Amino acid sequence: MHSETHVSPKFTVDSREGTVAGPGGTVRLEPKVMDVLTVLGNHPGKVVSRAELLDAVWPNVVVTDHTLSRCIYQLRHQLGEIGGITGQTEYNPIETLPKRGYRLLATVETRSPAGPAMSRADTPGMAPIPFVVGQWVRGDRFYGRTAQISEILDGSRNCIWLLGTRRIGKTSLLKQIEYITDISPNPRYFPVFWDFQGADTSAELHFNFADALLDADERLERLGIGLPDVEAEDLFVSLGKLQHRLRAENLTLLLLCDEVEELIKLHRNDPSLLRKLRHVMQSREGIRTVLASTIRLWALAEQQDDTSPFLHGFTPPLYIERLTDDEARALIEQTQLGPLDRPRFAAAVVDSIRHHCDNHPYLLQLLCKRFLEADELGDAIEQVATDRMVSHFFAVDFAMLSEIEGDIVRLIARQSGVDNNAIREEFALGADAFEGILRRLENLGFIRQNANRQFLLANYFFRRWLSQQTKAGTT
Repeated sequence: MHSETHVSPKFTVDSREGTVAGPGGTVRLEPKVMDVLTVLGNHPGKVVSRAELLDAVWPNVVVTDHTLSRCIYQLRHQLGEIGGITGQTEYNPIETLPKRGYRLLATVETRSPAGPAMSRADTPGMAPIPFVVGQWVRGDRFYGRTAQISEILDGSRNCIWLLGTRRIGKTSLLKQIEYITDISPNPRYFPVFWDFQGADTSAELHFNFADALLDADERLERLGIGLPDVEAEDLFVSLGKLQHRLRAENLTLLLLCDEVEELIKLHRNDPSLLRKLRHVMQSREGIRTVLASTIRLWALAEQQDDTSPFLHGFTPPLYIERLTDDEARALIEQTQLGPLDRPRFAAAVVDSIRHHCDNHPYLLQLLCKRFLEADELGDAIEQVATDRMVSHFFAVDFAMLSEIEGDIVRLIARQSGVDNNAIREEFALGADAFEGILRRLENLGFIRQNANRQFLLANYFFRRWLSQQTKAGTT
């Protein structure tokens, strides 16, 4: 029996868009994860057995129990993230009943495309809101990152660490690279998107890779490669088989690894795993690896029990930060959509949005969406500034900084427009270390320089959040 009493948030499912909206934001679910949620949502408060879920979601397909477990894990994580229950530190939207199945505890409402609710698309003369918040995007929804894509696909390095803060677009960039390499008329790479999330043991990491292969099944079949040809009981044997089969097709395996912070826990649980993984990823022949993470992954550079740190060969990192001015304008104006589907923003509005967000893609999408909903830019700015999810992301990113980095950011917040010399007077650091810290804070998007080479905090919303935290004494 479920012994804890929780207030159950209400989630709205849009099956057409593949999204779920909750009190804390909106997420896009993978198709099979959405299918699992749909089956559970069709039986509210009732136990659905594993067999029933497998039959409903994967009819006539043989999949492992772990595939279903991963879908349940992702649902718990993503619904929990947008649950938004005040004072409730842990929210589990799906109950597991051992040997029986799963029960959905959350309240789910399905928004049918043909339903009676009026949307912006139903309003005469108004196009649907095109901005995507809290979900990865690719194809026509993806903007910018030309330099990073070129470095990943055409650069000289086969081992790349893609480093950035939360919600800066790391997953979207990996998904876009997967997309453009897959549709290339003259492919050089075979992309495999490998999500490390939840993998705290070597077995879990292997299961995650098996799921990645399952997602790539159709593309493998186009090459005449079946899953049994590359699957194995051992992760590294499976990787070797895949690499060997792709080389026979004159293709390089492109590993697009997301949520790689999980390697920190993996290293604690199985120190030998990182040595094996590093050996495979840096084998130089037939493989190119991209690791996407936040700065937490720096912890692997400090390990003392390996001949070389895992990140050796992946550094210096390839930073992903704010968009360029032209990229940000294209995103705001949605230039990749048809003329009738684009929002109509005055030039002054575009500049104001860019200025407030400092070209941060998540904030741009969120502010544009709120503006189209509120139809008043001042109200939209205030909504974003008081958004709990925005505050949460700022808090998580700021907490990852070292003590000296946090102190420098606070100083710049107090003395906006401060130069190098003024900052150095406050901190006893060597020139190289000092310049390295400032460069990293810039690359991560916490600070920037103005035309007079003075340092400012990155964007209006971060400045406001940090000011509030300082006044409250919480930073």
